[in-house]
Amino acid sequence: MHYESALVTKDGRRIQIETSIRPLTAEGPRRLLAVVRDVTDRHRSEEAERESETRFRTLFEQSQAGMAFADLNGRLTSTNEAFRQLVGYTAQELVGVSVLELTHPEDLMASEGALRRVLVGETPGYRIDKRYIRKDGQSVWVDVAARLVRDAEGKAVYLQTVAVDIRDRMRGEVLQSARFAVTQALVTSPGWDKAAPHVLEGLCRALDWELGEYWEVDASREAMHFAVSWKRPGRDTSAYEATASQFTYRRGEGLAGHVWEESRPVSLTDLAKDPSPRSAAALAVGLHGLVGFPVRSGRRVVGMISLATWAPRELDEGLLGVMNDIGSQIGEFVERKRAEVALQESEKRMRSVLDNVSDGLVTLDPAGMIDSINPAVSRLFGYDEKELVGQKVDALIATTHRGSFMNYVERRLTQDLPASGALETMGKRKNASLFPLEFLVNSAQVGARRLFIATVRDISERKAHTDALEYQALHDSLTGLPNRTLFGDRLRQALLGARRNQTMFGVLLLDLDRFKDINDALGHDRGDALLQEVASRLKGVLRATDTIARLGGDEFAVVSTDAKHPDNVVAAARKILASLEGTFTIGDHTVETGASIGIAMYPIHGDDPGTLLRRADVAMYVAKKSGGGFAVYSPEHEGQTLRQSGLAGDLRRSMTQGELVLHYQPIVLLPAHTTYALEALVRWNHPREGLLPPDRFISLAEETNVIRPLTSWVLDTALAQLAQWVASGQDVSVAVNVSPRCLDDHSIVEDVTRALATSRVEPRRLTLEVSEGAAMSAPAAKALERLAEMGVRLSLDDFGTGYSSLVYLKRLPIHEIKIDRSFVKTLPGDPDAAAIVRAAVGLGHSLGLRVIAEGVEDRDAEGMLIEAGVDAAQGYFIGRPAPEDEMTSLLESGREMTATAGQVGPPALPPEREGSREG
Repeated sequence: MHYESALVTKDGRRIQIETSIRPLTAEGPRRLLAVVRDVTDRHRSEEAERESETRFRTLFEQSQAGMAFADLNGRLTSTNEAFRQLVGYTAQELVGVSVLELTHPEDLMASEGALRRVLVGETPGYRIDKRYIRKDGQSVWVDVAARLVRDAEGKAVYLQTVAVDIRDRMRGEVLQSARFAVTQALVTSPGWDKAAPHVLEGLCRALDWELGEYWEVDASREAMHFAVSWKRPGRDTSAYEATASQFTYRRGEGLAGHVWEESRPVSLTDLAKDPSPRSAAALAVGLHGLVGFPVRSGRRVVGMISLATWAPRELDEGLLGVMNDIGSQIGEFVERKRAEVALQESEKRMRSVLDNVSDGLVTLDPAGMIDSINPAVSRLFGYDEKELVGQKVDALIATTHRGSFMNYVERRLTQDLPASGALETMGKRKNASLFPLEFLVNSAQVGARRLFIATVRDISERKAHTDALEYQALHDSLTGLPNRTLFGDRLRQALLGARRNQTMFGVLLLDLDRFKDINDALGHDRGDALLQEVASRLKGVLRATDTIARLGGDEFAVVSTDAKHPDNVVAAARKILASLEGTFTIGDHTVETGASIGIAMYPIHGDDPGTLLRRADVAMYVAKKSGGGFAVYSPEHEGQTLRQSGLAGDLRRSMTQGELVLHYQPIVLLPAHTTYALEALVRWNHPREGLLPPDRFISLAEETNVIRPLTSWVLDTALAQLAQWVASGQDVSVAVNVSPRCLDDHSIVEDVTRALATSRVEPRRLTLEVSEGAAMSAPAAKALERLAEMGVRLSLDDFGTGYSSLVYLKRLPIHEIKIDRSFVKTLPGDPDAAAIVRAAVGLGHSLGLRVIAEGVEDRDAEGMLIEAGVDAAQGYFIGRPAPEDEMTSLLESGREMTATAGQVGPPALPPEREGSREG
């Protein structure tokens, strides 16, 4: 007889005993022998084993990383929820499936080799980036770590796998790889015909498409036909490929025709829903997703690249960016998405899983003491596990950061906070070296016990990238000097220091002499080289404690600190002028330049940054009018500049002070009076002068180099408002006037690129208006080409008043011409003006351009314009300029723009002023 029972000892302890009873065989009375053994320790060991198994199973199922176990043949036996979501199968469907069956064909060889080496004992495990094929046919990039687990005798028992979703990281690498592959093909090939197959191959391989085709436009036949293709080796699609040469497409027909007509990417996410014959051929070979995007030369679509794949695929912004930026290399870095891993304390099998996670993992008790670490922590900090277990977790943190770190840890340990919310701090290695660290504490409930797991990550590379971006945001990319933003901060710091220490300092504004002439004569590259050399000379003569900045164009600024007397700052100005004397050797050219310097002193000339900058600007204006050199601010200068210098200083601050406003004048299609565009017209609501028209300050802005930030402000404001109109359902665009200065120095290209990206407005909804004279220069023509390639519409303003060559006009990438108001105004009674308008319309239409008339002030003029074939018009008869709120109401009302509607808005400027350049 054998049984187990519980007893309470004399001293009150509860123990578990095992009792065995058997009869004795000796002669005499019948006796029984009872043997009692204390088995308490064995029971406790078995209970601990059961609890360990429960903890492991909980962690296995709740882990955010995909986990799976397989037999020694590589066939899955169990998987957790994260793994099943990763591949899209149920638990039952995965049982018995080989891990190789889930592997992408292109990754199969590497996976087979790695698995074989593990199974034959060459290596205990492996870690690779690979792709799984999901149940829906899509591929997913994963970071796979696999390890062979052995029993106590060393015999292999099973294979364990940890798979982390790295699609975000790989997406960035794939897109960058695609950009590089396309750019490499374009740069290394003599022409597009040679580059096309390599471009198709690069896109297909990098972006995981099966088949790429290039279709080109035959302008003479007004049709698009197939040119070349590239196919990934593998499944047979020859039947579909053979159909390419059988089709040609006109605008609006098929995928190619739609791309051609709309000049934008077009995606067929499911070919089963497309009735065209080629779609049926694609479905027959198993292709279900197709996308095409335009290849442009200037503003014309000259071809299309189509990409096909087995499964329907939605276009994301990244892919659209690659398609729109083809041929250009963009230094774009997508940081790998952090994978949160909530692995918790366990016995041998749980720890073996944790050991394969790339991030450092630290388990903590509720008091913040270290229970365990994984090998990644040892590698990261240089400690063995036994050196850290039992230590307070802040032993891993730099001394100066421990206070804020422990505040964070204590909140995570004591409060029920969401899983997100990592802390960036400074880690300290065993060798005392410091490094930026990301620390995230999560918790999990296992039975009655709450476990805390900290994820630790070295973010040195990310911080370096962030620091580099911050440096770029605060420094001029051409000269490396502080930019306007950093200069403003340094000026404020100098002001605080001078107030605290009761010292003085000087602000110097410097404008180069004859720079525009040098830039126009020698080109922008040599102009840039001159600016770099000027920056070098300035750094060579000024102190390390002085701040030297480039504010834009050829304008520099200096904060000269710790001056004992204004003469010290004057001496610095003399050093600057002396350093610029003599010649500059720029390439094979020798040039000379000088500078005009304005000086303002704190606290003599002002006690705030705005006043000091304005008065330094006034002094610089005086120096420039005097033929160069330097000038120290004096109140008398305000009168000498005839208020213009004051306006110049005010103009610099007007954008930040909210004094500039935009009014919008409608442009309508004739004869329907449908509003399709609005011209943005800038006004300056000066605190002393009142509402100033553009002719009071645009020339001043160009003269004082404020035109670029002014143009940038107009673009930002107009596109932000346009985005609101479009979002509310208004199908309109906006037109902005551009100064020749912005075209010549190519700043308009940078400003438009930034403004479009910020507002998310389609480039086609922005029209830039340039004068005839401005468009004729070589630098301007290059800028216009780049803008047209971006998809921005270009309008030739004041047409008929300039000196444009018709041959050159034909080459310009413009979309429309605007007949000057001087011809429109005299239409009813001037036969010559009518003849000029008809000639302009004929010329514009023969070149495929839209023709717009501005300055329409009465019904008779409008009638004659309609009769002449003018496409669109604007003017007081159509509608006066109005603030954005009134224009919004007018658009929402849906009324036609008529003479009555034209009265909406505040009292307008005289008609002749509405034609002035703005922005």
